[in-house]
Amino acid sequence: MVGGRRRRRGRPRRVPTGGSRPRGRPWHPRPLRPARIRPPPGRVAAPVIRAVVFDLFGTLLHEFPRSEWDAWLDVSAAAMEADPERFRAAWEATAIERQTGRLGDIEENLRTVAARSGAWPTTSQLAEALEARAALYRKWFVPRPGAEEVLAELRRRSVPTALVSMCAPDTPPLWRASSLAPMIEVEVFSSEVGLRKPDAAIYLLACERLGVEPRACLYVGDGSYRELTGAAGVGMRAVLIRDPAEADMPALRPHAEDWSGERMEHLSEVLHALDV
Repeated sequence: MVGGRRRRRGRPRRVPTGGSRPRGRPWHPRPLRPARIRPPPGRVAAPVIRAVVFDLFGTLLHEFPRSEWDAWLDVSAAAMEADPERFRAAWEATAIERQTGRLGDIEENLRTVAARSGAWPTTSQLAEALEARAALYRKWFVPRPGAEEVLAELRRRSVPTALVSMCAPDTPPLWRASSLAPMIEVEVFSSEVGLRKPDAAIYLLACERLGVEPRACLYVGDGSYRELTGAAGVGMRAVLIRDPAEADMPALRPHAEDWSGERMEHLSEVLHALDV
């Protein structure tokens, strides 16, 4: 007896497992709701990659060695009887105009640069400079190892691809005559669209033409023109490509950035990135 009340023995008190039991009604446990699955703290699920956007020079094609590029500038200046230092300075000062198509075709580009350096080349002198440039492009405008195989495999997997390039006006026709062109669905050349890296607009244009959101795009480039920062800024997954075998050859990489994000050494790693 406890507190004047007698306690029955042999019958343990029932503790309901869910909800209160109304008097006179049968009791039913409440159904359990499945818990919402959340990623572990500090980890966010990566978006599924649905398209790949490539840079051109130094990524799908070889980049020009710095020494050979500088030699072409000197040959062009000599051919057009321009002071080499003034010609080089005028070439660099007209970068935005040339790369966004404001100076017309490549012949007009050279004529304008020569004029701004104080030279007025004849038709034959201009042709000599253009031929020196064409020879440089014939030598280096070739696919990097693995480019054809990777693009063919992406096409087989039905993965949309795009090309975003900072270039002079002679690059688009050279690209369209190359073996890689049929394997790329979308082309965005700065000299044709009037946009430059790392401005967001040039990446968003590629996404619009692909019909894919930026966060579902993998961007691969060699880091020139701060392109990786620009790609990441619009939500793309940006990856630097840099072959260690080319480390001893200084390449033409204007406004290259010190990238601390993802990197790869060979184009074949693009396929592995899609499987992550």
